[in-house]
Amino acid sequence: MIVTFHIETGFLRAAAGRLPDGAVSIQRLHRVDGGCRASVWVDVSDRDTVDSALAGDDTAGPTSHLGPEAEGHWYAITTVDEPLDAMSRGLLTADGMLVRADLIDDEWVVQARFPDRSSLLTFREDLVADGFDVEVKRMREDEDEASTQFGVTDPQREVLLLALERGYYTVPRNASLSDLAAQLDISSQAASERLRRGTQTLVANTLAAPARPSIGSRQH
Repeated sequence: MIVTFHIETGFLRAAAGRLPDGAVSIQRLHRVDGGCRASVWVDVSDRDTVDSALAGDDTAGPTSHLGPEAEGHWYAITTVDEPLDAMSRGLLTADGMLVRADLIDDEWVVQARFPDRSSLLTFREDLVADGFDVEVKRMREDEDEASTQFGVTDPQREVLLLALERGYYTVPRNASLSDLAAQLDISSQAASERLRRGTQTLVANTLAAPARPSIGSRQH
């Protein structure tokens, strides 16, 4: 089963605040001595900008640039961030695995796979025992997993489908970005970011490289 939850952590929030509308996501998470190591995708093309933002973030420990791809960069970042470390330990104990984690509107939205509800309960109890709360937002059983195949987050999926429904993609357009934002009760900037990131993920996971996991794709 795939579970979507929010976890309170400041990991890379400061760096993201210095980036120009850049998406930050964790694609892999591994336990290491003294903390954990995250494989991070940053959706910003200028490496100097990203390096500067990461260097000014106290939550980012030793950082290695793994290389550019598409319009962004891969990094391996070691951190001693306690909530992230607790999540990594909890997943290991519960036989769970990270699918992906996205920094959306200044909060981390995590998707993880668990064998069953009992494993999820074990995971949550472990984090609570460590002093961290997990706010479960959604659970998908395996038979529902096909709906996640394109890798978009729920907020991105919502705005993409609304844009299609309201005629945002028609020529001429029947709805503006402001119309979409108003219906979703979010800012035009937030609507623009979700629409752009969702579109990028769809293209990356379909047209760009259908034979392999792509930028932003859910890893299984």
